[in-house]
Amino acid sequence: MIKAVLIDDERPALRGLEHMLKEYPEIEIAGMFTNPLEAIDKIAGIRPQIAFLDINMPQLQGIDAAAEILDRCPDTDIIFVTAYDQYAIEAFELHALDYVLKPVSKERFDKTISRIVGKGKKAEQKEQQKKFEICALGKFQAGWKGGRESIKWRTEKTKELFAFLLHNAGRAVTKDDILEAVYWDMDIEKAVHQLHNGIYYIRKTFEKHGVEKSQIAIEGKYLLKLGDAVVDSLQFKRCIKRSTADNGGLEAIEAAEALYAGDYFEGMDWMWAEAERESLRKQYTDTMVILALDYIRNEKLNKAEGLLHKLYTKDPYVEKVSELLIRLYKDTNRRNEAVRHYQEYERLLRDELGILPSKEISKFLKEL
Repeated sequence: MIKAVLIDDERPALRGLEHMLKEYPEIEIAGMFTNPLEAIDKIAGIRPQIAFLDINMPQLQGIDAAAEILDRCPDTDIIFVTAYDQYAIEAFELHALDYVLKPVSKERFDKTISRIVGKGKKAEQKEQQKKFEICALGKFQAGWKGGRESIKWRTEKTKELFAFLLHNAGRAVTKDDILEAVYWDMDIEKAVHQLHNGIYYIRKTFEKHGVEKSQIAIEGKYLLKLGDAVVDSLQFKRCIKRSTADNGGLEAIEAAEALYAGDYFEGMDWMWAEAERESLRKQYTDTMVILALDYIRNEKLNKAEGLLHKLYTKDPYVEKVSELLIRLYKDTNRRNEAVRHYQEYERLLRDELGILPSKEISKFLKEL
């Protein structure tokens, strides 16, 4: 989404521009101002990618307003919108992205938006190419975004050492903490030697792969600092937190669902990761149940069914998931599938846990 601010001292012109921009879902209007001085005062807090700016305003000429905006937000692109063309040369000397004459035609505005979106995509692609990514959800791997080769660790212990430092990123851990968690199965002398070698090889591996200290670094002896490296488990947590803050924001929940490729350090038998693994798995399941309910309420039944099947495959013991699946089958007149799922769920509980489904879900089945 490209954030834009609109600045024009004539309110009808401002509303007209707002109306035109609503035709382009790529653009988010983050602020509208009839007073350029107010816009300049607030621009640093908004940090828009684009500013649509009238040139001829009584409070402050648009050329001067643009210069003030660029002082505060150098990455903001300026689009001048005006009824006067005598400012064009001066506008482009200020490195404006575009210059549009009023009244703005739909055809001309399409070209302006295409230019904005095209520049945004190029910037995004360039930014993505520079990203160092760490995947802790599902298969554990680290490497550059864009398909370049993932890091191959010298030994499994070196890999686990880096994972443990990542697990504690931003917190200094002691030598004893690491020895107890990672090298618990070695005698102390060998363990200390392996630890020192492991730290050395991690640093050298980062150098070899062109990872700068601004992206990720080990400071002191045992403090891992994340710069602008992307870690999927941390992104997942931020999405979950944002969905709660937004009172169940659907977009944030769907982003969390897309990030959860598997359990935390999936397939790795690391006891120190188990508590976090269970915590993230529960957060994922609880939040995805909310998403499935939202899909059902909005009659997006195919999406709901696909998500519930995915949840059941990951953890078949969650009763709410089976209850929703059976109810969905019932509401879509698929009684046989509802009965089949209940029987499978009942057999799983009986064989694996020695219990039966709750009275609530059993009662629900009798209503079929």
